Amino acid sequence: MRSIHLFVMLSLDGYFEGPNHDLSWHNVDDEFNKYAIEQLKETGLILFGRRTYELMEGFWPKAAVDPKTSPDDREIAHLMNGTEKIVFSRTLDSVRETVNWRNVKLRHSVDPAEIRRLKMMPGKDIWVGMSDLAVSFIKEDLIDEFRFMINPVIIGGGTRIFQGLDKRLDLELKKTQGFRSGNMLMYYRPRLK
Repeated sequence: MRSIHLFVMLSLDGYFEGPNHDLSWHNVDDEFNKYAIEQLKETGLILFGRRTYELMEGFWPKAAVDPKTSPDDREIAHLMNGTEKIVFSRTLDSVRETVNWRNVKLRHSVDPAEIRRLKMMPGKDIWVGMSDLAVSFIKEDLIDEFRFMINPVIIGGGTRIFQGLDKRLDLELKKTQGFRSGNMLMYYRPRLK
């Protein structure tokens, strides 16, 4: 059985994006990129909400062919391209594939039964991007592991993590990992009831 993981970069004051969807505060370096590459190598399916999908689709296909792209980012682009992707959006009519952005499908709503079937299929783990999509997965108890990458920055505004979540969720800390940049990665699993 595959696990569903949520990975999210967070500011110390609990935001996953700044005002106007700003992500410039993300503390990313070579060590983080190596971590991202290893995680993508263990991932068989990425689930996006519309905004996260548009951000990724707008960046990684171009990074794959830009001569200024670092070797790590080129590898991430290659891995992202080869990984199966599903976009959940009520507003998109279609998603397009290009030579540098393949294996993408569109769903207009989350069907928890479909997600549970995807989890039962053999293969690498599933990642879900932080968005309203993640909240809908949490409400359906579909997330097996939460990975919070705390950045040593206070941004003072933006979008708080888990807006719209209307239930309590108890988590159990499994491990932590420090980065030279000051980032701290915390791994949590839902506490069994």
